[in-house]
Amino acid sequence: MNTLVELSIKDFKAIKRADVQLDGITVVSGINGCGKSTMSKLLYYIFRNANSFEELVLLYTNSQIRPYLNVLEQIQSLLLYRRDTSSYRRLYFRNIELTSLENTHAFLDLVKDLCARFLNLESDLQKAGNSIITERLRLILRSTLKSGEDRDTKKMLDALVGRISEHLTKAEQLNVERPYRLLKESLNAAFDVNLSKSIVLKEYGDAILGENLSNVPLLHYIKKVAYIDTPMVIGMETSSQQPIYWKELNLLLKQPPRRGYKRTINNIIKEDIIKGDVSFDEDGFSAGFKYKREDGKEFDLLECATGIKSFSLLQLLLKNLFLDENTLLIIDEPEAHLHPQWIVEYARLIVLLHKKVGVKFFIASHSTDMVSAIRYIAEEEKCLSSLSFYVAENEEQKSNAFVFRPLGHDIEPIFESFNKSFERLDYYVSKKKK
Repeated sequence: MNTLVELSIKDFKAIKRADVQLDGITVVSGINGCGKSTMSKLLYYIFRNANSFEELVLLYTNSQIRPYLNVLEQIQSLLLYRRDTSSYRRLYFRNIELTSLENTHAFLDLVKDLCARFLNLESDLQKAGNSIITERLRLILRSTLKSGEDRDTKKMLDALVGRISEHLTKAEQLNVERPYRLLKESLNAAFDVNLSKSIVLKEYGDAILGENLSNVPLLHYIKKVAYIDTPMVIGMETSSQQPIYWKELNLLLKQPPRRGYKRTINNIIKEDIIKGDVSFDEDGFSAGFKYKREDGKEFDLLECATGIKSFSLLQLLLKNLFLDENTLLIIDEPEAHLHPQWIVEYARLIVLLHKKVGVKFFIASHSTDMVSAIRYIAEEEKCLSSLSFYVAENEEQKSNAFVFRPLGHDIEPIFESFNKSFERLDYYVSKKKK
């Protein structure tokens, strides 16, 4: 099997060394604190940000023009205060900023319109002998433009428009060129460390993350990514203090069903597992995720069992076509809160979603039931070649340094690593008998 995506990590947090391939279903296993979740978060942020490069350009551009936007907000405030509010309500933006590279011309027109309206206001106030109101704005303009000259207001506003226009043109160029520094800065901010020194990610042999890179290639193999670290996130009210993957997952889950999803897989979830159907209801006060049981009774999904939520996540993402051959779905400990029988069913869905839909999976697990179920169901479905296992092992018996050893399809070393829990139990039992 050709290696399409390679992740290499060296000396990052608990991970001493890891060389992991993502070519189908990748399962990493190990004790708590070995770096499994760290790897999940790395993959999420790298693929998310590399596939959302326009967002990185917008963040950068808005930060560069922020001083000029602050001046525009001052102008907007003055216009709304001095003029008929109802006539100027359409001008009001709580925060003036560029929201899309597709509307740069419309954005620049807004900037010019605000400036023109302010010049009209200044002219009216001067005629009324009340220019002191606009003098404050002139001082702000001179300070922002760092202009020592006592230029008239129109010249300063023209300079303001010109500088914003230059940055908008540059933004369009950045989106085409995809400079690596923007991706690097976004990831360093997410992890508060320079990742390029420790991590290399390649797609089709081209580095997406690493050292001495100039540009980020346009991704082809993985274009969408979602991260599920807990099923409890469904319907959760998120804030800016919480991980962005919670907010983005909920936005994905709220997308309506679309034609063309694999009904055979949906029927397995609906008829064989949760005995019902899940949807997002946008209807006014009752808006939320609903679980409609096969007997017709409907429940708020937030009040249902965690196991129901676990399968609901997959069902919703399947029905709205988020899951396809370009999707990487990252799941931490999918076995959590699941009955042993449902662990097998969940493993079955992972294998079928890869085989029938083409979804790529990165699974972090410390359940031998989940590991063995994925292994043997994949063999039964004749897609064992898409499966790869890794186990985290202590580096020289140091508890805080782990090497992820590739196992291929062999899961025995994973069982051996978890046999230590039984050894620990035997130790306590024998110690108590003494």
